[in-house]
Amino acid sequence: MNSHFAPGTLLDGPVDLNNCDREPIHIPAQIQAFGGLMVVRLADREIVSVSENLDQCFSPQRCPAVGETCPDELAELVSQISAPESSDEGYAVRDRSLAIGELGWMVTAHRCVAFALLEFELESNATNASDLSLLERLFKHSSTSDLSTVYQSTVEVIRAFTGFDRVMLYQFHEDQHGSVIAEMKREDQESFLNLHYPAGDIPVPARRLYELKWIRTVADSSGETVPMVPPLIAKTRELDADEIPIDMSYSELRAISPIHLEYLRNMGVGASMSISVLDSGRLWGLIACHHDSPKVVAPKQRDACELAGVLLSTYLTSRRQQQALKHRVEVGERISEQISEIAKQEDLNQAMINAAPWMMELFNAEGLVWVHEGDVYHAGTTPSETQTRTLLSSLDQQNQDPIVYTHCIAKWQSWDDSFAERLPGMMAMRMGQRFGGMLILFRGPHEEHLNWAGDPNKSVTDESGRLSPRKSFEQYRQTVSGQSLPWTATDRETAESLLSAMNLLVVEQAAKVRRINEELRTLNADLDAFAYAASHDLKEPLRGIHHHVYMMEQAQDLAGATFEKGMQSLKRLTGRMSDLLDGLLRFSRAGRQDLQWETFSLSEVMDQAMDVAFGGLCPKDVEVQVKPDGELSGDFTCVREILTNLITNSVKYNDQPSKQIVAGITAVNDTPLGRRTEFESNVFFLRDNGIGIAPEYQSKVFEIFTRLCEPGEYSGGSGAGLTIVRRLVERHGGDVAVESDGKTGSTFFVGWAAR
Repeated sequence: MNSHFAPGTLLDGPVDLNNCDREPIHIPAQIQAFGGLMVVRLADREIVSVSENLDQCFSPQRCPAVGETCPDELAELVSQISAPESSDEGYAVRDRSLAIGELGWMVTAHRCVAFALLEFELESNATNASDLSLLERLFKHSSTSDLSTVYQSTVEVIRAFTGFDRVMLYQFHEDQHGSVIAEMKREDQESFLNLHYPAGDIPVPARRLYELKWIRTVADSSGETVPMVPPLIAKTRELDADEIPIDMSYSELRAISPIHLEYLRNMGVGASMSISVLDSGRLWGLIACHHDSPKVVAPKQRDACELAGVLLSTYLTSRRQQQALKHRVEVGERISEQISEIAKQEDLNQAMINAAPWMMELFNAEGLVWVHEGDVYHAGTTPSETQTRTLLSSLDQQNQDPIVYTHCIAKWQSWDDSFAERLPGMMAMRMGQRFGGMLILFRGPHEEHLNWAGDPNKSVTDESGRLSPRKSFEQYRQTVSGQSLPWTATDRETAESLLSAMNLLVVEQAAKVRRINEELRTLNADLDAFAYAASHDLKEPLRGIHHHVYMMEQAQDLAGATFEKGMQSLKRLTGRMSDLLDGLLRFSRAGRQDLQWETFSLSEVMDQAMDVAFGGLCPKDVEVQVKPDGELSGDFTCVREILTNLITNSVKYNDQPSKQIVAGITAVNDTPLGRRTEFESNVFFLRDNGIGIAPEYQSKVFEIFTRLCEPGEYSGGSGAGLTIVRRLVERHGGDVAVESDGKTGSTFFVGWAAR
């Protein structure tokens, strides 16, 4: 355990309620009277300070004095503390039983900075209490009980083991005030169960020490303390060495703050013991033991209670984490399910308003406001539009934490209207700054009734003007209004989960918009090329149509050769125009719909592509093979369209008597796409034995309406097929390439990263 020096110095003047939160209680320079203390400098084993009552632990003739070397009977204990493996602050060697003079003493040694603190307690204070018996009773039925039952069982077992009149389990709340959640007491005592205590009852310095040391005892709240002589010590023997107070953070005998002793006396408590209950190193609560009269708890008994506190903290933390994990999983599944539904809708803003009921139910909220791209949407009970805009302006001026919350908005921001009364609870969740968006939840008023152990705002001023702790602990009932139910740690964790999911959703929506804009830019560029190509290509058939219509008008006989020739030409020219328009339609449709990713075999999609290309009947002069077959990841419909275009071109631009088409799966490293290593094996090829594509044209064939043959050659075509292939591949985030020597066929390679 690392050293901890609470900030501050020795206070000037008496301690009162005005300065107790700054009181350096770890360096009191005094101890309680039920034992003695010796401080030994480890470097040279010299005694540097002793308590004034140390002579009670030794015979007057043998009592060690400041400046002397540590006695031989304690040398082994000091050696253990000074060993390298014992270098942690607070490291202790517990309860070495030594006979000093005529009495037996329990000596506990622990290390602090460069010193060993040796504490002496009479062996007659020891008991036969068993650690195992306490632990056995403490955890006997814990695994099958709910936490409230475990809490109550804990105080019952601790009281039976220690003999204190009253034992309570005291839990700290988020605002640091505490309440008693379990209690076991004498029948004649007034109950403190469910009473609340203000945060100031346990000041910050005391909380720090509770986190450092598991147990603290007060043997006699009215007893005299014993000073240390001298109160300041030096790390070395040099005359000019700096002197420091004795750090008693880990001391069993450390004198207690006079303010706390007065507090105990006002409660009628003669002795007390507190056992820390930690949650992940933070103080969660205390097992507070009270006795009406002075009481010394034996070292072995304290050790048993300390061990119980350690194990109980671990167990309770585990149980609470188990419950929290169960809730986290349930909430996570619910959020995931609902966000998936939101993601399916095109209009994010409308989707958020549609989802408002379950979001409000999730947080026990009465209203919701969704802000996105400057627009504000309301659901449930919310502030007015003007009030909402004012609130948004206030939030923009605050820190940029992703989650901002308050259960009393009037304390956070002043309002001139009834908004703070109607909706005092507010939690705002900011989406990523880059994409904007904010979700604000509102809670209505909740009136709370708290039972305090005495008026928490009441203190007493004595004749000198000194503030002292309240003297009455009679139940004081307080009604708290003007606020909502607080946003608990569970609420905030749920908000973080929702915010994380919402951020992904907003990012996806933004990415979707960017993708659509990029596709529109690409489409516009392609359409510009189309407009040029189409206007050029359409002029030719239009001129021909105009010419042949004129010739037909001049024909004298509808059955004559001129008229018949004109009709055939008109059919051919209108067919050409139809091909161009059909190419435009197919191109404009390519990539409109969202991709539906799935896994399928190449042979399966090839079968359907052939049906589309050949109308369900493969020509006799066409032979198609799939080897090697394998699985692909992508949009099945798009892949079928890609293969349909490639198959159609492989047959159309092929003058071989037997047209060969081979498709298969391959690794990206074996293709011209080798630089795209992320494709891995999600790559397929289609090879034919057609006319091929000359190398100088291979980069141009994917441009829209690019034809390498004259319109009348190889059954014409619009020149849009390979452009459609390129667009569909790019929509997958992929790439396409072609290999050919320009004479004996072509091989197209298509790939993208699998999902």
